Amino acid sequence: MTLRTYTRLVALVGRPNVGKSSLFNRIIRERKSLVHNEPGVTRDRIFGRAEHNGELFYLCDTGGFEPTSKDNIKIQLVEQAELAIEEAETVIFVVDGREGIHPIDSELIRRLRKSEKNFIVCVNKCDLPKDDIFVEEFRKLGVSKIFPVSAEHNRGMGHLLDAATEIFANSSKIKENDLENPPIKLSIIGRPNVGKSSILNRLVGETRSIVDDRPGTTRDTVDAFLKYHGRELQVIDTAGIRRKSRMADKLERFSAFRSVSCLEESDVSVLVINAEDGATDGDARVAGYAFELRKPILIVVNKWDLIKDKNSKTVNDFTEKLHLDLRYLRYAPVVFVSALENLRVSKLIPLCLDLYDQSNKRNSTSQVNNVLKEVLLKHTPPMVKNKSKRIKFFYATQVGTLPPRFIIFCSHPQDLHFSYKRYFENAFREAFNYKNIPISIIFRERSRSPLDEKGERVKTNKGARFLKDRNYDDDIRSLTNDDMKSLDGSEIEFFDDDLEE
Repeated sequence: MTLRTYTRLVALVGRPNVGKSSLFNRIIRERKSLVHNEPGVTRDRIFGRAEHNGELFYLCDTGGFEPTSKDNIKIQLVEQAELAIEEAETVIFVVDGREGIHPIDSELIRRLRKSEKNFIVCVNKCDLPKDDIFVEEFRKLGVSKIFPVSAEHNRGMGHLLDAATEIFANSSKIKENDLENPPIKLSIIGRPNVGKSSILNRLVGETRSIVDDRPGTTRDTVDAFLKYHGRELQVIDTAGIRRKSRMADKLERFSAFRSVSCLEESDVSVLVINAEDGATDGDARVAGYAFELRKPILIVVNKWDLIKDKNSKTVNDFTEKLHLDLRYLRYAPVVFVSALENLRVSKLIPLCLDLYDQSNKRNSTSQVNNVLKEVLLKHTPPMVKNKSKRIKFFYATQVGTLPPRFIIFCSHPQDLHFSYKRYFENAFREAFNYKNIPISIIFRERSRSPLDEKGERVKTNKGARFLKDRNYDDDIRSLTNDDMKSLDGSEIEFFDDDLEE
């Protein structure tokens, strides 16, 4: 397992609250890094892909540089910034034009010169042409390449990026295969302070995410790219999610929304639980988001080294208690690790890949119909409520993967009892060897209108009854991945509980 290094990398560095994250989002053209008026919002290195005049490159956002601070988090911020400078081919040193030269700016310039890296100065917050006069003060730093920029208003970006990408003119291009073959996405989710960042650091073999005993250390989604036996993976560390009433401020709430959005886009979710606490209500709440999105879930019980007086029955007893607390995730595999002691962390990637392969498996229509026949022979279809007819099943087909999605056509799908639906789900999981993943089964009334690749009815001029066929009462199983991707942060709700986590 190797960590992928970034080529053609541009790093943004500077003291807190000078607009690095706004500039980062502007250059990569998406809102990936958190932006807030509060200083020190960004804490980890955030990477993104950017393009300028046909030149593809990677961009790295860093936390605020404060070398004199004794705070543990701020000390790690300086280390992260120094790592970014070391890896980058070009460094964009971001300063605040309105505040002028700060002693930290002079210290950072000294370190950039010592590193012998190619760097340019970006004087941010020059919103109007008259603000370009701010540049003159920064000429005292003895730097020739200084550019007035407004990240918020997209002013002066062209000249800045011309200078930043000039060094790439004669270097090798980014391979198009990187763009065409997206990596397998693994999201690490859980409550605050359960060890998500420590697990990410162990997987990549370096301090990729800042670790501290205080809850809520991770705010942005931090990703790292790995190669495992020739397969490309993107491991994403997310901010901890806790109930709404315990969220400290809007910043933490927005971080939680970003974590759920990241979970939507992932292929496999890694749910981290604190071994000392067991499965709390907070863990059940986080697991519920992954379950409703029908994501394959690997349950990781971290801090196993803190459990005293372990014996041969401890693992089985803990697992049984876990299945009682999270009974809807009985199919999910459980692994016990210690990120602090690097105990069994190496097993996580192979287990996640196995879940991905199961979830990405596609079966032919003939195989699905053969299983349908066997299931119906074992258990006779129920009678239609208040009628003397049985529900008839016609045929079935698989319409998607990640997760596996099946459509079964039958008469009166609205009258199917939930227990019979669950019977079908368990039977299909066993027949197709989907032992450790969720599947989605949609029951619909048969119609002559064809299906598209998403399993939706195609409108025809013959007036097909595609709208009436859909069973909207079929809870989460009636949603496809594309349905889920239409969610935005405003539609994600965090529910309060009366119980403490």
